Amino acid sequence: MIGAGIAGTTAAYRLQQAGFETTLFESRDRVGGRIWTVRKGEFLMDLGTAVYLGTYRDAIALIKEVGLEPEFVVRSAMGAIPRDGVNHYLDYTTPIRTALGTRLLSPGAKLRGLRLAADVFAHRRGLGYDSYDQLAEIDTETVREYCRRRLNEELLQWCGRPLVSGTWVADDADTSVALMHWTVRNMLVPNVYNLISGVVGLPAKLAEYVDLRLGHAVRNVTDNGSSVEITYDAGGERTERFDTGVIATTARPALEIYPQVDEVTRGLYSSTRYRRLGSICLGLSRRPPDPATYFLVPPAEDPDTIAVIADHNKAPGRAPEGKGLLTVLLSHEYLERTEHLTDEQVLDYALDRAARYHGYDVAADLEEHAVVRWPESVPTLDRGRFARIADYRRRIDRSARVQFAGDLDRIPGLNGALVSGQEAATRVLDRFAARRVASPS
Repeated sequence: MIGAGIAGTTAAYRLQQAGFETTLFESRDRVGGRIWTVRKGEFLMDLGTAVYLGTYRDAIALIKEVGLEPEFVVRSAMGAIPRDGVNHYLDYTTPIRTALGTRLLSPGAKLRGLRLAADVFAHRRGLGYDSYDQLAEIDTETVREYCRRRLNEELLQWCGRPLVSGTWVADDADTSVALMHWTVRNMLVPNVYNLISGVVGLPAKLAEYVDLRLGHAVRNVTDNGSSVEITYDAGGERTERFDTGVIATTARPALEIYPQVDEVTRGLYSSTRYRRLGSICLGLSRRPPDPATYFLVPPAEDPDTIAVIADHNKAPGRAPEGKGLLTVLLSHEYLERTEHLTDEQVLDYALDRAARYHGYDVAADLEEHAVVRWPESVPTLDRGRFARIADYRRRIDRSARVQFAGDLDRIPGLNGALVSGQEAATRVLDRFAARRVASPS
């Protein structure tokens, strides 16, 4: 296995449980990939993926399977969207009452919004993690095109754009409307879930079951016809042979280390684009009184900030009692134009953004912080991408000795990558089962 993110750790765990001796290579000194939890002083900071959602059925089932259920916590979700300097709160535990009562949207926009609700309801059976053919069928226009044709400009600015930017770091001008429909169906949920040890608790637990090799950067993978040769660097170059392999990395390193990749996979991976994301965690000596779990910030309100998460409201233990922990998520566009800035300058800007939405000078309360600028946070799902994914999934070579896993061939994110890892493991198991059946008894 190559890559100890959630896809790689899940694939390795599943194969280990099925009787394989599994080795997991990771170039970093930690597991998790884009799931990254660190402790800074008294604060437990999720620097990448922030939560588990109730629709993450596969992730929740695996959490229970590996014995992490005592760490599993549920919190009600309260969203907020600022408009013209006023914060509008959205209680997802009472969605109908909230939708009718909010002043975020005008009465006319609310009536138009029923069209979105009707479209999501009509396509609900295809808005999951398993089937992409139905998503491909509605992958015909961008979020911007759909909102202007089917809804109106107000709903575009204060609903469509913040939904895809705040949850996917995405641009409404090229993002598929299928992703917006999927997001409404799966992410506007009444509860958020987490682990007391942080989001990384699950991949860290899975890695305990396998031969984990941190700091081992894989340089080349070769299918020699009878085995898979993996060449890696760990203070010196070495090559080992394995019966099979699963590559669970982002697109560019996967293509670089495996020149023999089939054309179907090469087409999907080489066409992948990513969006940048700034994740700045702020440990505060005083807890902000605001009840929101997170602010989704519309680009019309602030093009540099996509969300502000109150981590102390999402799970216990993220901050000591009475203290606060915020995560400010800065946009792709902001990172594109500020590559020259130091981390301290980015921190100062994040403090200013947090103060804007929480209404007071949070910088005076700063105790700890972490600044991460992800160069590849989320794969883009622009118009036509779901059709490409559906085609890839139909044509994937299930018998290949080297399989691929990650969040490129499905809805991206934690649960999608986890399911991809499980499916890659299943393909490996099917391959060896077929070989055993074909062998004489």
